[in-house]
Amino acid sequence: MTEIPNNPNEYPLLKNQLDLATLVRTQRLQAGPKGGKMTAHTLADLAGVSRDTIFRIERGEDVSFSTAMAVLRVFGLGLSAAPVEWPTLNTAQQHFKTL
Repeated sequence: MTEIPNNPNEYPLLKNQLDLATLVRTQRLQAGPKGGKMTAHTLADLAGVSRDTIFRIERGEDVSFSTAMAVLRVFGLGLSAAPVEWPTLNTAQQHFKTL
């Protein structure tokens, strides 16, 4: 398993399913024996979900909160709330005007 940072500010901010997908895939690929990859089947068994559910998470598809938590727990991770600056309609329009 990868080393968990001591500083909470070093954790990735999960704002959507794609962020969760990236985190789970990264953790799985580094959590196997000797730093090698853990199979989706092994992760599914440890989390108590199906292998297809792991693939759905890694594709960024919707899963239930409890399912996401079960998978994160395998890696010794949980969730915490943090303020997120979401773009306003005005800032989004300005961004696309400049492209």
